[in-house]
Amino acid sequence: MAATKKRNQTKVSLIRRLFQLWRIWPLVLVLLVLGSFIAPFYVYSRFNSEQPIARLEFEPLGDAWYLASVTRFPECSLQNYRIHGDQWQLDAEFLKWKGIAVLLGAESRVALDRLSGRFSAIDAAQRTKPSVHDLKPETWFAFGVSLAEGADSFLVDTRFGASAYMTIDPAKSYWVYKTEDALIARSHPRNQTKLDGEAMTLVIDQSCADSQSDLLEGYARQWNQLLVKARHFF
Repeated sequence: MAATKKRNQTKVSLIRRLFQLWRIWPLVLVLLVLGSFIAPFYVYSRFNSEQPIARLEFEPLGDAWYLASVTRFPECSLQNYRIHGDQWQLDAEFLKWKGIAVLLGAESRVALDRLSGRFSAIDAAQRTKPSVHDLKPETWFAFGVSLAEGADSFLVDTRFGASAYMTIDPAKSYWVYKTEDALIARSHPRNQTKLDGEAMTLVIDQSCADSQSDLLEGYARQWNQLLVKARHFF
C-alpha cells in the first residue's frame, strides 16, 4: 500500500509540474517570435563588422624608399620592410563561408598575403622594379584550398583576394580593417611625444590590448605554430 501511495504521489507531482510549465509557454512563444525578428539583424551586423588586421607606419629612407613597420592583429607582432614608391598596397586572402556555416555564426577568415610599394604615376611604375614582401603566415597544411576550388563545396563559398592602398605620409598611421568581403583603410595622426611647457607626454596606443583573439582562435594559432615547428623536423 505504501509503495502504491508513493507512486500515486509521484504521478500527481509530475502532473503539477507539467501544468506549471504551461504557464511559461506564452513567454517561450514570445521569446521565439522576438528571436525570429532579431536573427536577421544579428546576421546583418556580423556581416558588416569591421575588425583591424594591420597597422602600417613609415619612416622615409630617401629617393622614394620607406621603412614600413607592419603590426598584425590580433597577434600584435611587428615586422619591418623596405618598400619603394609613394603609395603602399596591402593584399589579403579571404575565405568566405556559406550555408549552415553562416547560420551557425562562422565569419569570413582573412590572412595577410603581401605588402608592396607602388607609384601613383603610371610612367614611374613602369620604370621601377616593384618592391614586394611576402606576409602570408606559415601553416602546417593549406586549409580550404582544395575545398574552395571545388564547385560543389558544402561550406566554403569562395576563396579570393582583396587589396587596399593609400598614399604614404610618415606623419600618419594607417589602419587596415576587414569587412565580410573586402579590406578598407583609414589614416590617423601618428602617436607622438607632446611637449606641454617643460612636461613631456607620450601618447601610448592600447590597440593591441583591445584586439586580443578569443580563446578558441588563440588556441588554434598556438597549435598551428607547434605543428609548423614539428614539421620542420621531418
